[in-house]
Amino acid sequence: MVEENTLDPRLYNRLLLRLIGIPIASLALLALALGYGLQRVQQSAHAVDRADVVISRANNLIKLMVDEETGLRGYLLTRDPAFLQPMRDANRDFGPAFQALSGLISRPDQAGRLQRLNAEHEVWEQEAHREINLPPLDSATLEQHMVERRKEMDSLRAIVDEFLVVASGRRAEHSADSRVVNRYVLAGLILLAALVAALLVWETRRIFRELTAAYNRQIEEIHRRSEDVYAREQWLSTTLFSIGDAVIACDTEGRVDFMNLIAEQLTGWTKEEAKGVVLHEVFRIFNEETRTVVENPVDKVRRLGTIVGLANHTFLVSKDGREICIDDSGAPIRDSSGKMIGVVLVFRDITDRRVSEGALMRAEKLAAAGRLAASVAHEVNNPLEGLTNLVYIARHSEDLGEVRQMLMQAEGELGRIAHLTRQSLGFYRETSVPAYFKPAAIVREVAEFYQPRASSLGISVHIEASTSVEVLGSPGELRQIVSNLLANSLDACPRGASVRITASSASDPRNLSSPGIRITVADSGLGIPHANLKSIFEPFFTTKKDTGTGLGLWVSRELVEKHGGSMHVRSRTTKPRCGTIFSIFLPQRGNPQPADLIAGTDGIGPAHNGDAHSTSNWNAAN
Repeated sequence: MVEENTLDPRLYNRLLLRLIGIPIASLALLALALGYGLQRVQQSAHAVDRADVVISRANNLIKLMVDEETGLRGYLLTRDPAFLQPMRDANRDFGPAFQALSGLISRPDQAGRLQRLNAEHEVWEQEAHREINLPPLDSATLEQHMVERRKEMDSLRAIVDEFLVVASGRRAEHSADSRVVNRYVLAGLILLAALVAALLVWETRRIFRELTAAYNRQIEEIHRRSEDVYAREQWLSTTLFSIGDAVIACDTEGRVDFMNLIAEQLTGWTKEEAKGVVLHEVFRIFNEETRTVVENPVDKVRRLGTIVGLANHTFLVSKDGREICIDDSGAPIRDSSGKMIGVVLVFRDITDRRVSEGALMRAEKLAAAGRLAASVAHEVNNPLEGLTNLVYIARHSEDLGEVRQMLMQAEGELGRIAHLTRQSLGFYRETSVPAYFKPAAIVREVAEFYQPRASSLGISVHIEASTSVEVLGSPGELRQIVSNLLANSLDACPRGASVRITASSASDPRNLSSPGIRITVADSGLGIPHANLKSIFEPFFTTKKDTGTGLGLWVSRELVEKHGGSMHVRSRTTKPRCGTIFSIFLPQRGNPQPADLIAGTDGIGPAHNGDAHSTSNWNAAN
């Protein structure tokens, strides 16, 4: 049931249907009545016309019979053949005329008269031809024959006259009926038209009263809804203007339509200044790493028609020249039909967050340096102990050959210590200036560094890194990434397991036309539980309560993305095919940022992260 103040669209449909349908139905009724009346009038007129035709053709038969009689009499009196021509013409035309008249007759009595007329006419014609063929007669006999022929012709005319009397009577009846029909049809049409007009006036007035009432209700409803919309708009406007994130709304052409207070503060533009200005002038964003212009999110939303986010390491240049690190997202504004009518842009100042992230990365590098120092100390301690024993034995030996042999062994241990030192320095002394390098060489170097540790744990390490593809970036940061992943794999594998490290040329899965290199670190450990897979890249997520910082994988992914690459992980915990695979893609031509802009110090590649795994399972993933 429709409420009193609510406009139901079905009401309008019904009223409009009645407003249009009733006149159409009335006109159709009038048309039917008019058609029926015209049909009756036409039938009456047709009956009168048919009677006139019958009378006309009957009179034509009388004329033909008179012509026959006149021709016969003239010939018999004068024996002049010229008098026979009218008779012959009348004889020739009589048959068609008789058939035409018979075709118009449907009454049995009239049809009988015509049949009797035709039979007696044939007899008359036979007698007439016999008279014509007889030799000339005396005047008394001739007079007698002519009288007989005349009597026969009078009989024929009597039949026709009787026929005409009936036909004339029928015509008079049809004519009277036609006048009556015309009178009643005209009166009926006038009465029906008056009734229809009265009905239309009454129903139209009623419909217009209902339409007026509905229209008034609609106006009231529109007014009420306008007030609600205005109140809601004020509420939303106040909310948007007061929230902590910056909001800019644009029309479909990318011109600014709304800015809240935070957006004014970050861009340096007031709402009045930015009104109607193209967003590119108000919202100028650049890539923090390359200083190149970043595609405006509003343009991307207009092009894709979906919600989009801003790439990492983007900064906004305000009107007064300040550079502010931001992240943002853009979304289309659509009407009820789904058509895009604008774009809303939400962004925030993440300068403090970037500082915190930089501090976390520096803390992770310091922790990595500590773990590197511990690992180096452990690896150097063994050759130092052997060296000490060799020196002690050589010092107490008096055999010069044995002393020489001891010194040669000591020299080998010193070389081993020097090799470990050079590897450690390779991890520490890394330039922060981006350069082209071969990731495969870094992979082999890191694997070689961890080989002694893997051997002591009873884990086999397999290396497949022969590609010569070069990428632009920081080799020290790649060492840190591969070291984190390899160390985590070693922590996750029990004795007898294996780790496979590969580096091969590949295409970017996000853009197959972009070449690069793919690095995978796969182990046959116990795997990462599914519940932890969603959190391993979050900072401070770790299950290594005593040794892990929870930053290793988070930092690794940040460094990969800084090089324009991507990192993915797959893991299974179901035996016997359990294990984890980390996959890294680095584009051949990246746009890396100097390491000290992110981490605040030179790249220190950790010996291992120790946060992504535990020796029992992958729950300890960062």
